[in-house]
Amino acid sequence: WAFACIGWSNLDFFVALLSFMSRDYLDSFAGEALSQLHMVHLHFQLEFPDQEFPLVHMQSEFLTAFKSQEPRPSQLQYNVAAALDRIGWNHSFEYATPEGFSLDMAQPETKSAIEVDGPFHYLKCSGRRPTENGQT
Repeated sequence: WAFACIGWSNLDFFVALLSFMSRDYLDSFAGEALSQLHMVHLHFQLEFPDQEFPLVHMQSEFLTAFKSQEPRPSQLQYNVAAALDRIGWNHSFEYATPEGFSLDMAQPETKSAIEVDGPFHYLKCSGRRPTENGQT
């Protein structure tokens, strides 16, 4: 999944790596790892639409693991949702897409969404001063 995050795509690499993973090997993976393989599957579909995903037989298990992760809305997210309600922007809170993504606030009928990434997406506390965590 890290290669997908940096935009590096090589069909031969992904096929070789994913073909190596047997069901026995994947059975040892915890839910988070299976969830990450769902993201790899989505990346593979976008980058190589004419190719069959090497682990297509496990696609539903990856999606189930991805969807099983509970969203953890922040107070900032609740505050933004309340502000949107006050200005009349009706929306679904933590809207789940068919692909399994959780959108912070969404209007599916207009295909509009708002994601709220507050300071904890970017900062960690070490000592007295928050510092960048490098995650996003």
